[in-house]
Amino acid sequence: MDIVERILELLQAKGLKQKELTDYLGINESAIANWKKGKVKSYMRYISEIATFLEVSVDYLLDPDTSDVVSSGSNNNIQNGNNNNIAITNCDYDINEKKLIEKFRELDYEEQIKLMAEVIDRVKEKK
Repeated sequence: MDIVERILELLQAKGLKQKELTDYLGINESAIANWKKGKVKSYMRYISEIATFLEVSVDYLLDPDTSDVVSSGSNNNIQNGNNNNIAITNCDYDINEKKLIEKFRELDYEEQIKLMAEVIDRVKEKK
């Protein structure tokens, strides 16, 4: 199941209409039709707001296998501006992985979400 299918499934499960989501996001209803057709991935620009609207975590939208389904209304700490960088110690990270993490942390939140979604899509394609 892709992100758009997950969004639509959650709307239905919560008894919400697509129009309510588009009104919340301030976008045209045709945007969701284009998401469904796979024409655009503009939903990534709104992923944080969509998660808030649906009361789920961003992780849940991006990765259907995640167990972190329900948000307490704050989705995650990063979304609320509390980017809690956790020092990872005693790990087997090599220098390239450390550099990758550092570069990832330099990105703003939206860029991080877009990158994570792309990585998840690529991993799924390889399965």
